[in-house]
Parts: sequence; structure tokens; C-alpha cells
Amino acid sequence: MEKLKYASTERYVEGVIVEIRDGAVGIDLKGRIGHLKIPKRMLITNYELKLGQEVGFLMSYPEVLGEEINEKYAQNVKHNENK
Repeated sequence: MEKLKYASTERYVEGVIVEIRDGAVGIDLKGRIGHLKIPKRMLITNYELKLGQEVGFLMSYPEVLGEEINEKYAQNVKHNENK
């Protein structure tokens, strides 16, 4: 966390579950913010997951940590695009 230059700006965000897979959940964020796909294990729930259920969470803006490129990840992305 010491790499971040700006203070945390967490905001409450709501979304709707639009995709349920074996290991992941897709959420459309309200307010036309976008789409988020997370591992199922990160979702806190006491209910069986169903399409259309609403979720809420705190989210902050991602910050680019530096100009450098992580070459390992860049190569993996290129490799997966060529499949």
C-alpha cells in the first residue's frame, strides 16, 4: 500500500449478478460503470446465487503504480490473444 500516491476514495457501489460460472460471478455495476468478474470465493453470501440478485460493496479507483511494464504478464496476455 505504500506504493499508492493518493488516499483511498472508497465509495459504495451496487450491481446485479448477470453471470454465474463454476468458479466466477459476473456483476453489471449500476450507473453504467461497467462489468466486474470475480472469483466465487470472494463473494460473501448466505443465499444460493441466482441471476438478477443485487450486490453491494466498497470500491476505490485503481491507480497505476508506475510507468514500468510487467513483462511476464504482458507476454502472457499476448500468448492468450494468439490462441
